[in-house]
Amino acid sequence: MLTGSLWEEFAGADVADVVVDVEAPDLLPAYTYLVPEGLREVVRPGVCVQVPFGGQSRAGYVVALRRVPPDDPLFARLLPVAAIVEGAVTVIEKQIALARWVADRYVADLPSAMRCIAPAAMGSRVATFVRFVRDSAEHGAEPEADGCARAPVQSHILATLRRLGGEAEIDVLRAAAQAPSFSAAYGALLRKRILAETARALRPRAAAATARAYTLGVVVGTLNERPSAAAARILDALAGFQRRGEAPVPGPTLLAAADAAQGALRTLTRKGAVVACQVPRRRAPLRQAPTPSAAPLLTAGQRAAVARLGGMMAAGEPGVALLHGVTASGKTEVYLDAIARTLAAGRTAIVLVPEIALTAQVVEVFTARFGDEVAVLHSRLSMGEHHDEWRRLQEGSARIAVGARSAVFAPLERLGLVVVDEEHEASYKQESQPRYHARETAMQRGADSGALVVLGSATPSLESYHAAAAGRFALVEMPERVDARPLPAVSVVDLREEIREHRALFSRELLGALAERLARRQQSILFLNRRGYAQFVLCRDCGFVARCPNCAVSLTYHAAESALRCHHCDYARSAPTLCPDCGGRKVKSFGIGTERVEEEVLAHFPDARVVRLDRDTVTRKGAHAGILGRFRRGEADVLIGTQMVAKGLDFPNVTLVGVITADTGIHMPDFRAAERTFQLLTQVAGRAGRGEHPGSVVIQTFSPDHYGVQRAVEQDYAGFYAREIRFREELGYPPFRRLANLVVADPAAAGARDRCEGLAAALRATLPREIELIGPAPAPLARLRGRYRRHIVLRAPVEAPLSTLVQQALASMASQERHGIVVDIDPVGMA
Repeated sequence: MLTGSLWEEFAGADVADVVVDVEAPDLLPAYTYLVPEGLREVVRPGVCVQVPFGGQSRAGYVVALRRVPPDDPLFARLLPVAAIVEGAVTVIEKQIALARWVADRYVADLPSAMRCIAPAAMGSRVATFVRFVRDSAEHGAEPEADGCARAPVQSHILATLRRLGGEAEIDVLRAAAQAPSFSAAYGALLRKRILAETARALRPRAAAATARAYTLGVVVGTLNERPSAAAARILDALAGFQRRGEAPVPGPTLLAAADAAQGALRTLTRKGAVVACQVPRRRAPLRQAPTPSAAPLLTAGQRAAVARLGGMMAAGEPGVALLHGVTASGKTEVYLDAIARTLAAGRTAIVLVPEIALTAQVVEVFTARFGDEVAVLHSRLSMGEHHDEWRRLQEGSARIAVGARSAVFAPLERLGLVVVDEEHEASYKQESQPRYHARETAMQRGADSGALVVLGSATPSLESYHAAAAGRFALVEMPERVDARPLPAVSVVDLREEIREHRALFSRELLGALAERLARRQQSILFLNRRGYAQFVLCRDCGFVARCPNCAVSLTYHAAESALRCHHCDYARSAPTLCPDCGGRKVKSFGIGTERVEEEVLAHFPDARVVRLDRDTVTRKGAHAGILGRFRRGEADVLIGTQMVAKGLDFPNVTLVGVITADTGIHMPDFRAAERTFQLLTQVAGRAGRGEHPGSVVIQTFSPDHYGVQRAVEQDYAGFYAREIRFREELGYPPFRRLANLVVADPAAAGARDRCEGLAAALRATLPREIELIGPAPAPLARLRGRYRRHIVLRAPVEAPLSTLVQQALASMASQERHGIVVDIDPVGMA
């Protein structure tokens, strides 16, 4: 409670609603703090502030300012905002509104939504500083008076703090003192009021970077001796930079221009002929800028699409357009034209791609056209790179944000266009809190900003195509490839017949096609949506299967490291040579993965240059781009990969795509299984024949008659949609109904069961009759990371306020009962 002078200081002051960066159950959306007199000019919505919370100092964002009358009982309980976080990014009003929408729509807490908006500041480290209560000299002169004579560790800490200037960050003091029992001695000094902890300072996890740069000094014309040849070249080069207005000059640039060494530059700096300073340095994600490109002549299909989208933009029609174009129809050029129109109108643009693997290729294309107007945002950037790209967007030096799903939150004002490429991809759904869908979030952001949202795909999601068919989205069709190139010829191999002839991995047709491409020096892509060497390891004597101790799955065999690994929790162990159960020697791996495919290709074609793209080969930063770069440059003949190779890649010399087995997802217990199979096969087939040479596709499958496979062979989206939409309507699945998946996890199976029953009871008591409750039941992945999982599925009419109703049901439960319940609104998977 505030009393005396503090009450007078804050009387009648503004108060700030702050979203505090903490993770805890039952968080309020925002907490209210007083705004001190000294901060009233700088505290405003969108600013990152330091506030006291639970006895600690935390970062938070101001989301609203308001006034509270001094006689309001709330007023006396409010704590003041401590400080502004130096160097933290600010957020704009529309971003705050978007965070609120994400929290409401996806039943998430507001702090987690704000972490999407301002990831660098939310999560900033709190640094506590310590100082002497009285003058440090007094402590040096009279240690006895402080009771430290018989406490050598305390005396040592005080002496260390004096050497550090009388005030230091606690971690710095601890490291400098290197004293045993530091915490106990330090705590005693605080209790004796010899030391005090001052206001804690927040340090953002990333800050602006600087580089050493140089200008000419005032004494350059009065040097006593003639400079060396290298020094003279440095002075001449620096003078040239200054004449052109390009100084200060970064050291490497200056030395390269002068063909001189660092020693000559140091000598000139010491003599005052050259002055060193620090200048901002951009940490650019692209190591080398691509060659600039100009817009090509458009095809008839591209011109029609551009005219339709351009008309919507010129008319100021915010809304959603579904750009449905077959693979290689030139959708990217349509995006580029729309962005050029957006920039010309003085507005900004966001481009989303579904995979980080695609980002480098897309960024290269966009940067070649728009240069430094493009900034990159995705989770593989270093913290510094992300900070610099975010700042460029926020300050307006970059007006195009390109990246994976999180780029939808880019800090752009005057947003005029949002492109969601490959809009059907499940990777646009975030699988951790907040569980937002980037496509839906993009549409909300477009609606808030009056921007056009373009959803592009050769195989649109049923939800998007249904909205277009119903007239809610504009439908823009591109039914032909660029330059009227033919779609690849597709053949289907029945693996049942191949197995009868003892050819289980590569059919005769696929082997022959591979040999033909290698002979022609053309490239091939082999696709299998399963990494590792084999699916599982089994003992043929007793039936033992190696399983993960934390998850309800078998362990995948990885031959390169001779290890068994869980692809959910990353548990790993050595692969056994003897059965752990019976001691038998008949331990064998079964099933296939990309690692096995690579081995088989090299066994058949020892001279082939093979690269593999999956999660096992892209653990290092830049590995995605490195592998794809080698393949693009023709340094590899065969690219083997998972779904990373199935979308968005454009390699003109690829004339063969082989699908090792189309059955990995076709029989999954998921109503979207057929749709995903069709999309994946159509997309991967579309990687072939994108250049001068026609392409062909070989699909190996145990289910050649499945309609998802058949329609993919014919590249017949309309036929697939007509059949699948009837199935969805008959069974009440999206887009005709909405779903929510609520998962309860607990270390004990009984705990998960009981808590899920309690959740079901709360839902039944709250939800109206038109919302169907399915379950409780074991989740498809019944145990994950050591926790047993049960779930409830809700099926509701499209118009029902599903999120609000779920929030009301959760609010009726006790805190301990709802803690840890995962709510997934509009899920794309039920695992």
